[in-house]
Amino acid sequence: MKTDLLIITALALEFNAVARLLSNTESVRHATGAIYKRGTFAAGTRNFSVAVVEAGAGNVNAAQETERALSFFQPEYIFFVGVAGGLKDVAIGDVVISSEVIHYEGGKAGDVYKPRLSIYPANYELTALAKSIAREASWQHRIDDGLGSFKAEIKPIAAGEKVVTSERSATYELINQAVSQALAVEMEGFGFLAPIHAHHKKGIVIRGISDLLENKAAADASGSQPLAARNAAAFLAEMLVELAKTFYEPRDRKGMAIESPAVSAVAVSAATHLLDNTEWRHQVAKVLAGLYEAGPTESSGAWKRAGGKVSFLSNSSSIESQWFTALERLAQGGAGDITIDSLLKAVREDFSGNTKIQQFCQDIRLI
Repeated sequence: MKTDLLIITALALEFNAVARLLSNTESVRHATGAIYKRGTFAAGTRNFSVAVVEAGAGNVNAAQETERALSFFQPEYIFFVGVAGGLKDVAIGDVVISSEVIHYEGGKAGDVYKPRLSIYPANYELTALAKSIAREASWQHRIDDGLGSFKAEIKPIAAGEKVVTSERSATYELINQAVSQALAVEMEGFGFLAPIHAHHKKGIVIRGISDLLENKAAADASGSQPLAARNAAAFLAEMLVELAKTFYEPRDRKGMAIESPAVSAVAVSAATHLLDNTEWRHQVAKVLAGLYEAGPTESSGAWKRAGGKVSFLSNSSSIESQWFTALERLAQGGAGDITIDSLLKAVREDFSGNTKIQQFCQDIRLI
């Protein structure tokens, strides 16, 4: 069931804050019994189809629900929206958007405890968009508390398996020592991002601050959780409106980008359309992995000849993953002087008789 956007939440109040943004909603049941709410988000002249689900608390639940929903809905963008505890430099009602999510509970317990942190970065495209919205404070018109009441920060978020309720707890001390860069702490973001990275999808975590650890129960009783969830949903709504202006495009039945008068008006090329399509990048990466067995780092290979940088690539991943990472960075504009046109031209020079390469060249209208 192809759906543009997928929103994962942990709690009912987070689910409801997101669902209030949608119209024409319906319940959708997965074969496993999972129930989603699917509706429409109106973003100017465009409408997004959106599915939202309540996964429950914890990284394991978030990972399982995200994995299932990714396969079911095949979304273009995925968000986790909810509340979190503030660690520093934030107030109740502020919003923290993940530049990265750090799992802080891995480690080696010897005479001295040695943390072994695991980190998932958020998608570059969504992070850049969030930074722009936060810098301009353009999301605050969506709340009725007065402009300037709350701020948004794009910073690291710490994720673990425990509810942290005191700055005097051992867990807080661990976070303070090992993840001092984090502004917020929660229990789902790391699990949410794990399947997103495995499937090379675009995801990010948006958290409203509902407490500052000390006096958590009193803060929750005061209504801070609904406030925080509302603010996180407001930031999400602004991101969706901006995505509709810049990144969203119609798809055919195979999920490929297609031309329309509205898309043509922003003068985006067929090559750019296809490069933004995750499934098309997967197809290209698979073919290139079979042609260049040393990967994009090959000294005389097509990637380098076409002007591509290799400093961001890791030789520890599979050849196909290296190619997908390279193409993803190319789509984000951070791969050097290379373009998808120059890359496919170089590949065509090496494998002029390859029918799949010829098809890719036709896809981007490369003569």
